[in-house]
Amino acid sequence: MSGKRLLYSECLIIYDVEESFIDSLHEVGLIHVVDHEEERFIEYQELSDLEQFIRWYYDMDINVEGIDALRHMLEKVKALQSEIDQLRSELQFYKSLL
Repeated sequence: MSGKRLLYSECLIIYDVEESFIDSLHEVGLIHVVDHEEERFIEYQELSDLEQFIRWYYDMDINVEGIDALRHMLEKVKALQSEIDQLRSELQFYKSLL
């Protein structure tokens, strides 16, 4: 391990995943693989997403394209929930003026 990065090869062993799976995630932009001094790394901040993708892929049998679509939908839901929270806050403010 190096600083805030996990060696790519260690990641494969720790999570017991195929290299082609992580490469596929990287190709569609779900995971960023960093090349540094002839070594490949995955940033620690990416690991929680990677763990989620591993569960979806291996436990729920969702392919990489499905993972990408599901991640996009979840981000959209979070954004909409945030907007709802903001609108509720504004509504409460205007109700308090009455």
